Amino acid sequence: MIRVNLLPIKQQRRRDSAKKTLFVFLALIGLELLVFSAVYAMQSSDLASLKEKVAIGQREVAAAKEEVKDAEQLQKERDQLTQQLKVLDDLERQRSGPVRMMDELQAMLSPPRNEEDRFAQLQKNWNVEWDPRRLWLDTVEETNSKFKLKGGAANPDDVAEFLQRLSTGKFFNNVELNVVTAKGGQGNTAKYVDFEFTGELNYTGQPQAPAAAPAAKGKKGRKK
Repeated sequence: MIRVNLLPIKQQRRRDSAKKTLFVFLALIGLELLVFSAVYAMQSSDLASLKEKVAIGQREVAAAKEEVKDAEQLQKERDQLTQQLKVLDDLERQRSGPVRMMDELQAMLSPPRNEEDRFAQLQKNWNVEWDPRRLWLDTVEETNSKFKLKGGAANPDDVAEFLQRLSTGKFFNNVELNVVTAKGGQGNTAKYVDFEFTGELNYTGQPQAPAAAPAAKGKKGRKK
């Protein structure tokens, strides 16, 4: 009977199988390394792109801050210029306001010069037939944009006409008649009346909010 020794063949098969297993293992490791390398490369690229975006964003934020800073500086300069212009405007009003106020006061105490003046006075509900010589001013006082007018008139009707004119003036606000006092006699024999007006001056000449009808705080009195 012939005997065949199969041990070397089995050993050879084991060696071949071990080689195949090792090859497969090494191949898997190599594949994993390739995958990891590819993933790392992609993540590195994404990270670099993200860093670039962050850098761009930081530059844009810095530029925006500069723009805001410039805008704030411009606004500050604009506010300073506005304040300076306001101061100059106030000075101009203080310089020219009293002159224009006196011009208006003179116009109130003058008859209409032409049809245009006559029409303008009628629009203000002035009595165009009134003779301004029937009323005169003794003092004109101005303190802290408040005024006081003292004078005399032929009779209370003349004072009422002057009150109407003051109340419709551009530079006179909140006009009040404080007192009317008969002078030089009693009742109808009085030769004239004294009056006193007070109120506020508006040197801008701009219309104010509508106010109540002119008030007459004083009362007609008789002085012997």
